[in-house]
Amino acid sequence: MKIYLQSLLTLFFSKTAILNYTLGLGALLFGFHFPIFSQGQVKVDAENQHITVFLNRAQVEARVKTTVQAGTTKMILGNVATTADPNSIQIGGKGDVVIMGVKFKQNYLGNKKRSVLEDSLKMAKTEFEVIDVLVKVADNERNMLMANSNIKNEKDGATPEDLKEMLDFFRTKLTEIGTRQMQLVRQSRDLQDKINRIQQQLTSQGTNINQPAGEIELTLQAKAYSSVELNLSYIANNAGWSPVYDIRAKDVKSNIDLAYRANVYQNTGIDWKNVKLTLSTANPAEGGTKPELYTQNISIFEPVVIQSKNVRTMKFEAPQAMAMDAAPLNEVVTTASFVNTVQTTLAVNFDISLPYNIPSGGSAELVDIQNHSLSSSFKYYTVPKFDKDAFLTAIITDWEKYNLLPGTANVYFEGTFVGTTNISGVEAKDSLMISMGRDKKIISKRETIEEFKSRKNIGSNIRETFGYRITLRNTKNEPISIVMEDQVPISQDSRIEVELEDAAEADFNRETGKLNWNLTLQPLENKEILLKYNVKYPKGKNIQGL
Repeated sequence: MKIYLQSLLTLFFSKTAILNYTLGLGALLFGFHFPIFSQGQVKVDAENQHITVFLNRAQVEARVKTTVQAGTTKMILGNVATTADPNSIQIGGKGDVVIMGVKFKQNYLGNKKRSVLEDSLKMAKTEFEVIDVLVKVADNERNMLMANSNIKNEKDGATPEDLKEMLDFFRTKLTEIGTRQMQLVRQSRDLQDKINRIQQQLTSQGTNINQPAGEIELTLQAKAYSSVELNLSYIANNAGWSPVYDIRAKDVKSNIDLAYRANVYQNTGIDWKNVKLTLSTANPAEGGTKPELYTQNISIFEPVVIQSKNVRTMKFEAPQAMAMDAAPLNEVVTTASFVNTVQTTLAVNFDISLPYNIPSGGSAELVDIQNHSLSSSFKYYTVPKFDKDAFLTAIITDWEKYNLLPGTANVYFEGTFVGTTNISGVEAKDSLMISMGRDKKIISKRETIEEFKSRKNIGSNIRETFGYRITLRNTKNEPISIVMEDQVPISQDSRIEVELEDAAEADFNRETGKLNWNLTLQPLENKEILLKYNVKYPKGKNIQGL
């Protein structure tokens, strides 16, 4: 009985060992890579050295070092942006070779990112399948063991010694099988989690992971074996940067601290690893061709009547559009401490001396460019017609020297985030006004004065009178300077007349209708201002904008 049982188990475990050996050998062979050579062809990756990022697009400068045999060699340069502009490729360098041809192409089998992830997924699935097989083997092993648990001597039956030995044997084997199954189940769960994470990574990469690999094919002619050092430069699309600012003010008596930053993004299909980075305010996407004025002909439009059988239609010739080019611990520092600003003829370049890593297709990288302490004056503004709150603004002069571009700014006042504002650095003004947020300790109120409101008939015209009472209150414990803004309507028709009756001490712009009061409010002071105007227009006419 014992010999029969042990023989079955020995045979079963031998098959399991053979299966494990076979799977292990397959995994070993699967993970081994054999080099592939091609006569007359050399493949080498370009090493990116310097990236100049424009507001839209980027210029990549790379280096290649290799050797070529005598005769004609096809050199395939890898690690090239899949979004490279073929017309912008420039190649030079050193070496006793002649460049016979340059061609950009896309290799749909050369996406290293996808290949690595897909290989990882394939290996994880293979391991998962092996674990599944081993789990089933353990189940079969248990079932076979249990099927033989009732074996006994057909003549005399099992002795107590045989029974004890058999029980010990079954206990040992069942414990071993159960422990192995538990480990296999745990490994299976871990592998399934790994498979899910790899699949999620593939999905999260989106279209970027499906991009083909960019390659440049060079045809080189050499008289003899030669070393070659090539410099490669090209423009890549799907890259750029946008400005973003942090504005911090401790109080209204201190300077403004402005952190000038850049959101750098790139989806070129290659990772920028350990490269020197330059940010440029130039924008090649806008084009650099001066627009031309052509003769502007005018004529009376005459529709052309075209008859076709019994159908009569009218043909309208549309004008053709012209295409346009488009000790104690030191203070923490940022990359702004390692930026050199260079003013060129057409742009401003920010050269960063620290190397950067920016992956393709990832989230934008925030790069500090400059830190400035801005001398500014503070003033409150309020527009009670639209909002009862007052707004603190910082007025900065000589802002042109800071090379600011239009962008969004995060505003911090007295150590607290108060909101976002916009910086419009392209406006041709002597000063730059930045909104610092609301101050609810300054209260305004605008209400209609009913006794001033009237409507009278004057001959063939109607005259309407409007009156408003505007109240300002300073609940702060310090005096403030504030500009209050309001307006009267402006007539676009000679039959409509607008007359300002009462707006004491206001600066009135007759072209825009704007009224500005420059006021100083003492602590806890209330101030009341009256605004009154009338509008005269013909009877029977509906007036828009009142």
